[in-house]
Amino acid sequence: MGSTTKRIAATAVLALIIATGIMAQPDKAGRNGMNQALVLKNFERSLQMEEYPGIVESTIYNVVLFKNRFPQLDYTQLASSLQRVAEENQDASISYKAQLACMYLSNSSTIDLTPEGASSNHGYIFKQISEQLEQKFLAAHE
Repeated sequence: MGSTTKRIAATAVLALIIATGIMAQPDKAGRNGMNQALVLKNFERSLQMEEYPGIVESTIYNVVLFKNRFPQLDYTQLASSLQRVAEENQDASISYKAQLACMYLSNSSTIDLTPEGASSNHGYIFKQISEQLEQKFLAAHE
């Protein structure tokens, strides 16, 4: 299987995992008919699928979007999983994105993300995070 085919397959599997978690049961408050705790668990499972880099990379992206949409949830366990991916993943790009996502989970109140509809280019969200973190840290050292 080619690299592009693997990415498409991995993204499809991830979408199925997330959709299953979202539609499985409503959360306690009944918001959006989604069990948010189950979605977070599915993210954790997907981050452990190192043999499928596309799934791990897509999960990192979706964790950021989920945090942007549901900032009040407890992301402590996901932050630990992302840190593990950042430290152990063999792919430098995935490690970098995991580190940025981890930093976003910690600093989301100071980072203003503007998601792009149904964009297949996930890099834009990580660029927003890195640019805003850079500005924040540069301003702190001036």
